Amino acid sequence: MATELQSPDTKKNVKGLRTLHDAPGLLWLDLDDPMSEALDGLAKTYGFHELTVEDCRHGLQLAKIEPYDDYCFIILNTTQYSNQPCEVITKELDVYLGSDYIITVHYGQSKTIEETEKRLEAANHFLNRPDKVFHAIIDHVVDRYLPTLDAMGDTIDDIEDELLVNPTPFHLENMFSLKRGLLQFRRAVSSQRELLNTIIRDESEYIQDDMTVYFRDVYDHAVRAMDMVETYRDLLAGGLDIYLTQMANRTNDIVKGLTILATIMLPLTLLTGYFGMNFEPMPLLKNEYGWLYCTIALFVITFGMLGFFKYKQWL
Repeated sequence: MATELQSPDTKKNVKGLRTLHDAPGLLWLDLDDPMSEALDGLAKTYGFHELTVEDCRHGLQLAKIEPYDDYCFIILNTTQYSNQPCEVITKELDVYLGSDYIITVHYGQSKTIEETEKRLEAANHFLNRPDKVFHAIIDHVVDRYLPTLDAMGDTIDDIEDELLVNPTPFHLENMFSLKRGLLQFRRAVSSQRELLNTIIRDESEYIQDDMTVYFRDVYDHAVRAMDMVETYRDLLAGGLDIYLTQMANRTNDIVKGLTILATIMLPLTLLTGYFGMNFEPMPLLKNEYGWLYCTIALFVITFGMLGFFKYKQWL
């Protein structure tokens, strides 16, 4: 099959198709452009259902596995975290798994495929079965979940520290972005967990029994990632409570300051307003030092009230 697809006569029409491994018992093809004619050629050669081709070409879908007569069609979700802005980038990786071949399909460059290929080459055992290659791929996908969560956890810790010092609307925006990212991440991990659960429980001729224990280990990692997602969701909820509490305290401080100012100004306004009336003769201030007595009274009232507020611990 690989010879037909990559012969000199047809290679120029096979856009984005690479042969990563070609040996007895295992052919690994990788296609980085699902919109190219190469996918149609593969579908015709291997008898792929048209719905699987449509899934490869249209939109981001959640992980799933669909068994067919001669192959299994599998969708995986890879994740990557970006802290500027705070968001989780999810990509789709499609896999056709047959008895003696595996075909991976994705848009553009895939770090998962490249790093899996390098890891298998470095281990000096490119393996001789498609299910082992598929295990290496999905194991790498799930292993990348934890670094993604660790990066999100570091961001949450930084936000919590800043919230205790100087909460701003920018922190609130980041928290809601993280919350949306965790929700999207949770959907991806949850569907991937169900996919692994299906692989473990259901017998398939394309995944042999001796690989079940390895897929179970990957399943455990997915479950751990789900637990961490719930933990971070609780931390984000706690961070939101901290923000609301800090903003409420700041509002209370502002109101308290304005109230103290208004309370101090009230007797001063009353005093100056009383003596500001235009009538003759001016009561209590007929002598030339009346203005001084009035000014002293203003200062005495102001500092007396401040001392009283301090005594009551209102300041």
